[in-house]
Amino acid sequence: VPRWAVLPICAGLAEGIAWVLDVKGWWMRRRKIKTKKTTRSEVQVGNGLKLSWQEVAQHNTDESAWIAVDGKVYDVTDYIDSHPGGREMLLLSVGRDATDLFRSYHPFTDKPRRIMEKFYIGEMVTYEHPVYTPDTGFYKEVCQEVGEYFRSRGIDHKSPKNMFYKMLPVYVVFAGTVYFTFMTERLPMSLRVVLAAAVGILQGVPLTGWMHDCSHASLGHSENWWWTIGRLSLDWVCGSSMLAWRNQHVIGHHVYTNVFGADPDLPGSKDSDVRRLVPEQIWKEVYAYQHLYMPPLYGLLVFKSRTTDITEVFSTLKNGPIRVNPISLQDVLRQFASKIFWFWYRVVVPHSICKMPLSQILPLFVVTEIFTGYWLAFNFQVSHVSDEAEFLASSADKGGEKPIHTLISDEWAISQVKTSLDYSHNDPVATYLSGALNYQVAHHLLPTVSQHYYPEITPIIMRICAKWNVEYKALPNYTAALCAHVRHLEKMGREGRAPELKLE
Repeated sequence: VPRWAVLPICAGLAEGIAWVLDVKGWWMRRRKIKTKKTTRSEVQVGNGLKLSWQEVAQHNTDESAWIAVDGKVYDVTDYIDSHPGGREMLLLSVGRDATDLFRSYHPFTDKPRRIMEKFYIGEMVTYEHPVYTPDTGFYKEVCQEVGEYFRSRGIDHKSPKNMFYKMLPVYVVFAGTVYFTFMTERLPMSLRVVLAAAVGILQGVPLTGWMHDCSHASLGHSENWWWTIGRLSLDWVCGSSMLAWRNQHVIGHHVYTNVFGADPDLPGSKDSDVRRLVPEQIWKEVYAYQHLYMPPLYGLLVFKSRTTDITEVFSTLKNGPIRVNPISLQDVLRQFASKIFWFWYRVVVPHSICKMPLSQILPLFVVTEIFTGYWLAFNFQVSHVSDEAEFLASSADKGGEKPIHTLISDEWAISQVKTSLDYSHNDPVATYLSGALNYQVAHHLLPTVSQHYYPEITPIIMRICAKWNVEYKALPNYTAALCAHVRHLEKMGREGRAPELKLE
């Protein structure tokens, strides 16, 4: 076996073993369900139990899966493989309060709530993270009107067709650009540096595109779509981790948007971060210059994402303030496989097969990764880290107190509107390049809707916001959004800014 072939063979073996373990696990679960004399009877003897979040957190695997919605706890162990939204999505959500995940991922139907009732086992009386005020009708109206918009027009809100049209050409250009950048010396080095930057952007476009949709189960109706395309885009092509991303982005950020102490996208501590984004952080003199030094550093975030999946998510089962449920051996093997495949096609193939010198490959590699980092950071940062967005805080150190430790005065949906920022409405170029993140409010309120439809449903949401007297913030273009982001960095760099919290 030639040396250059060792890594892809190892990747293939690891992926193959993971598949075998998947099949074995599925067979054992089916056998257990058939032979088990009772399902939840032992638990239901104490039907109506009062449960702390720590007790619920212990049931976070496919062996015992409890989930809390609207203060009620359900034992969904026997439902994991039958969940229409996929096994993985449910396993990410168990062992915790999933109230707002449940609502936002079933916006157009009440059927899941009716199914859940038969799994009820008790009440959740303490909470790990902040609790939002219950919906008083705003979010219900959003879901009803947007759902009716799709039904009346016969639109499948998860249709994958449009995303295939948008993303497949990107990969064709990506493959050609990778070849001329890393695998041949036909072009001068100066031009190859420019192409390396283009590779970085082309690597990032599908991540804000269909990978982002896959992470939210909004590309088609099958977990196979989300699982395959999401991991192909993020794990195999980019060397990162879909599992880590879903814990950070879906379980953390989308529920606790801009809540310091709960949103993993915000700094993880009060005194040891290079950024100061919220008033609760201890001010340091260096922060006075963060509006100057942070934007150039954003390109380095991509290197962090390639390591924190191993050093934090897989090793400590934490993603900032968010607990990560136990990771299967299959997922560990797949992470290993995708990492070595990514290194193989990005470094080994150019060096060992195409005979390119490392002195050329490595600088081009760094340029590519930095531009991917810039692409992602400047797309995501402007939507929430802005002087147009609101910030909240969690008293995470009181997570064990009763009955709850932090009550956010706003409803979840209204908080999503207040903590998000739109820009460049009716600009198809900005919408395509950002993966429709310029319609951030629509994305946060209805994450299971394909990004292709955000421009269509946003006027409905804006009208309902006006009716409920909820301010909807939309700036005219990306430049204005970027300036608002820099202004927030500058403001937070000043010492002694008073907290602006809306908590009870």
